[in-house]
Amino acid sequence: MPIDYVHITTPPVHAHINFLHVPDIGGPLSDDRYKITILISKHDTECIKEINNACERAANHEWSASGTKNVQMPLIDGESQKSLWPDLASYHLCTFKSFHAPILQMPDGTAMPRSVEIKVGDPVRVFGAMGGLIEDQRKVVACYLSGVQLLSEPPDSKDNSSVIERLHQRLGNFLPWN
Repeated sequence: MPIDYVHITTPPVHAHINFLHVPDIGGPLSDDRYKITILISKHDTECIKEINNACERAANHEWSASGTKNVQMPLIDGESQKSLWPDLASYHLCTFKSFHAPILQMPDGTAMPRSVEIKVGDPVRVFGAMGGLIEDQRKVVACYLSGVQLLSEPPDSKDNSSVIERLHQRLGNFLPWN
């Protein structure tokens, strides 16, 4: 584990794949961690610059400035992932991970109920840190997840705060006597 972390709060970005209420477990590529992958538009040069600067500072903390060459950075070009979803070619991807449950916030800063899920494409802000480490004999800058704030209110969460209430509301739409 790195000793020196560079803390970062991302500008508004879009959520992609996430495991925020429960860790990613049981799958062939699972790593038993809470995580979120964010999508950063290739046109959002300010956000890309902010993440790259934090990565470089983390690499400089861990290794001297001369040793920051050949460091694997966490920002991935979506072009390499477009076989999964062609629209990814327009984005950079960055994954933040943690062994501990992150702090999850609603747009107003209150705690996010478990009934609210962050979906692919939802606007979010990620709170985390970056640090350098050696992984499989390679220098890597890793992104650590501390928290996620949802930046827009999900449609279901405005009226109801629990899954059961939302289920009853949806079932009510299909009952013949309504």
